[in-house]
Amino acid sequence: MSKVYKSNGSAEVNKGSFKRILIKLLMTILMLILLFTLFVCWRFFDMNMLPHGEFLSESLSPDGKYKIKFYLINGGATTAYGVRGELCYKSGLKIRNIYWDYPEDRADVKWINNDVVIINGHRLDIFKDSFDWRKEPVKRR
Repeated sequence: MSKVYKSNGSAEVNKGSFKRILIKLLMTILMLILLFTLFVCWRFFDMNMLPHGEFLSESLSPDGKYKIKFYLINGGATTAYGVRGELCYKSGLKIRNIYWDYPEDRADVKWINNDVVIINGHRLDIFKDSFDWRKEPVKRR
């Protein structure tokens, strides 16, 4: 038994479904690229994802309400040291990372008032600002 099929424009239907499949495939690829990019930005460029490091020093605000704890970050044999500073309540409850500098191995701190601090030459309002060396122009030593 052989069946005879009549042509009723099925080539156009196949062409249309091919376009829909191709569009869905491209959209899926673009979504995967977007998700991967967001993951990389979150994992490698978010200040909350910085390594903990080894305790270096701490500095108390003039009114005694806040302190900034500094940690020395060892990146391994082929990289220099970095310094991370986290703003904390005096009780030790962490608020957020406000300072991340590389290459650096010390933290020179000068409080201007209860809200403003200068860390290694970078002036920061502890409630509004943060310093991340990855977002600054390259400095020469």
